[in-house]
Amino acid sequence: MAEPLASQPRAASASLEEPAGTIRISGSIRRADVANVCARAAGGLGPGGPSSVDCDLRGVDDPGLPVVEVLARLAALGRRNRHRLRLEHASPAILDLLVLCGLADVLGGDGARPPADPSGQVRR
Repeated sequence: MAEPLASQPRAASASLEEPAGTIRISGSIRRADVANVCARAAGGLGPGGPSSVDCDLRGVDDPGLPVVEVLARLAALGRRNRHRLRLEHASPAILDLLVLCGLADVLGGDGARPPADPSGQVRR
């Protein structure tokens, strides 16, 4: 008798939403998906447009280093074009990875919290 198939993770996705200035990232992002996700999301961070761009992460299935790489690339692109990337609905795992990777400056929006120092104390 065949075993039931395990549910497959949703494919990585990035989309620009109305109103302008919102990028939604969802699914399970693997290393091979990073460039494609960034390319789809980059339109919201081009020259002109709003000074602050929200990045909604509520649909991210598997918080890992590929998500951090996407956010770092998008934040760098935003800075070059005078946009500030603000994270919304970022899971604690994503926020912890950003701090661990030294990317706390990417934090913003409703999921932001001050980074912890190595002793575990929260810095303010």
